[in-house]
Amino acid sequence: MRKVSTSLIGLTTALTLTVVACGDDVTGSSGDELTPTEVNAIFAALSSAFADVGAAAPAGPAQAPIDFDESVTLTAQCDLGGNIVLSGSLSGSIDDVTFASDINFTVIFDPNACKVSDGTNTFTVEGDPDITLVLNIVTTGTTPAFTASGTETGGFTYTSSDGRSGGCKIDVTYSIVGNDAGVETIEISGTVCGQDANDFETLGD
Repeated sequence: MRKVSTSLIGLTTALTLTVVACGDDVTGSSGDELTPTEVNAIFAALSSAFADVGAAAPAGPAQAPIDFDESVTLTAQCDLGGNIVLSGSLSGSIDDVTFASDINFTVIFDPNACKVSDGTNTFTVEGDPDITLVLNIVTTGTTPAFTASGTETGGFTYTSSDGRSGGCKIDVTYSIVGNDAGVETIEISGTVCGQDANDFETLGD
């Protein structure tokens, strides 16, 4: 189970580390503008907390077939103060012989006065009401090939040490296909802070 949880985190990290600019001139954002670097710093903090879900995932039984339905709730401390409460669930099945799997993964991020720095300003981030990642992943087990699909929805508000404040809404749908050679193809649609998801630059992929 630990191996599966880690793989899911790797697949969604590229989506979580989305670099877009949030401004008050587009639907889906409000208040003052954030630069891409500032948005990246906020999502990097969420991604760092996300790794804790994999570390906390319980180990599954050793015999095939494995059917599981597990959940975990934890609080990740933000480096500069505040925290992110994460509620995660993992369910599905794995064949312990072929390693074929069908897995559903959900994690809810709820930032609470989480302080994040981009190197210039400090941002205090709150969930609006939270950010939810949902992922389904299917593998054959005999090759590295897999298919995955999911959504990222919700939003956050922020205040900056330079006096700015605002909010960002997230509504993204994505699919990930990995072939036998281990090459991943990611397709994204929807919006983050009102920006077209097709124009996103993603990091970590």
